[in-house]
Amino acid sequence: MTKLALVALLLFAAPRLAAADSQADLAVAIGDKTSRTQQRIVEKLMTFKLGDACWKKLLARGNTGATLIAAAAHDIAQYAAVVTGDDWRAIENQTVNTRAKNRELAEGIVDAFAPAFHLTISVEGDDCEASGNGLWLKYLGSVTGALEAYPPKSGKAFVTIQVKAKAKGVKTEVDKAGTKFTITGARDVETSGWPASIDGPIKRVSVDPKK
Repeated sequence: MTKLALVALLLFAAPRLAAADSQADLAVAIGDKTSRTQQRIVEKLMTFKLGDACWKKLLARGNTGATLIAAAAHDIAQYAAVVTGDDWRAIENQTVNTRAKNRELAEGIVDAFAPAFHLTISVEGDDCEASGNGLWLKYLGSVTGALEAYPPKSGKAFVTIQVKAKAKGVKTEVDKAGTKFTITGARDVETSGWPASIDGPIKRVSVDPKK
């Protein structure tokens, strides 16, 4: 490999490595405040594609964005409990075994759920609103809450949330198998009644669509 090719490769890889480090930092911060289970969910079952300025805000001490992501991770754990019957946080906190063993058990069960679930969220641009006023965080909470309330009958959910500057409103697309959910939403302008655009499509492919 030539020096020029090596430099190009490093420049291409650097943003990805930085994003991975930022997500790892986010996961640890959430784990310190909540549970090792929620930390593992952020590490293994979620992907955040955010700009550098957005990450800086999200990781700032006292920022509410991380709290909202922790809540979304809790929703995912609750959804998994409905789908699999395993209560990950109860396993982590059970009074048998050692604390370390129980954490290991919970982490292993979270990892084993990866072939049936993943959520990716991307926010267009370098900056973002990393508080409860951020539409992207509202979308995240709406999606995880809808999955918990209306688990897909397929038993699988692979979710992509795309937050774009020029998008209008919210649109949810579901594949024929009822396993892939693509949500595209506006980044800066909130439209009235948008949660129904997420709840409705998920509900239609749920275990009990009439619920």
